[in-house]
Amino acid sequence: MNETLTLIAVVLMLAGAFLLIADVGAPGFWIATITVGIALVAIVAFRNRQRGHHA
Repeated sequence: MNETLTLIAVVLMLAGAFLLIADVGAPGFWIATITVGIALVAIVAFRNRQRGHHA
């Protein structure tokens, strides 16, 4: 599950960055896409830290 979320986050961030640089679509939408990717990475990191403390 963690690898899937991380993969989705990477794809979101790369796609958002590419389309923002290519000037395709509204910049606010792609910035939001990148932000969601960063949030997914933060969620995965938080879950990993929580799991590590209880192991």
